[in-house]
Amino acid sequence: MTSVKSYGQFCPVAMSTELLCSRWTLLIIRELLSGSTSFNDIRRGVPLISRTLLSSRLKELESARLLRRVPVGSSGRCAYRLTAAGEGLESVVNALGEWGQEWIEPELALGEVNYGYLLWNLRRTVRRVSDMPRRFVARFEFTDAPIDNRHHWLLFDGEDIDICHADPGFEVNVWIECRLRTMAELWMGWISLSSALEDGGFTIDGPPEFIKQPFRWLGQSRHAGTPKLPREARVVMG
Repeated sequence: MTSVKSYGQFCPVAMSTELLCSRWTLLIIRELLSGSTSFNDIRRGVPLISRTLLSSRLKELESARLLRRVPVGSSGRCAYRLTAAGEGLESVVNALGEWGQEWIEPELALGEVNYGYLLWNLRRTVRRVSDMPRRFVARFEFTDAPIDNRHHWLLFDGEDIDICHADPGFEVNVWIECRLRTMAELWMGWISLSSALEDGGFTIDGPPEFIKQPFRWLGQSRHAGTPKLPREARVVMG
């Protein structure tokens, strides 16, 4: 890993933080634990990191034996796979997520939601349900996104699921219009669907079986079931 000043302690907490607490490192591990294996997919989950820094962090993790590179065919490309040591961090990452979900005040993080990161997470949690037609399209309009990035389509085509940033040309089954912040809060379980519908931050139209409980097919964060503590008890960032 990048050379840093040692804490000078044999405590396992100190040794672990020396290894893992450089900027972006745990988020890269989170992406690998979530199933990303390519450079581009990892970057979709960490969109603000530069390509140069991501490449450097991946090399550091490989040097530390937390991941390995695996050749993909004869193309010269490679996939990134966690080693047993890297996979052993799953409980650590999950525990951090649960603590943050319960204790941290999210207001600062919600100030400017990245639409690409939001869609990448939605793509991970959407699921086909039994009453869906073979082809199912949900159209999103993010009312507070830049004008060129307001419209996106979630496409189920057989077993394939994809996010399209241009109209795929198929009939739309469900229309969703919302603010980026509201969609993020719903996906994280921080607000209820009824409150989002009531304040106008989220509207949905389509067949009743798909709009009454949209998160049965949209899915939510793995931490959505952990309730936030009252605002006055939360840890404040920044």
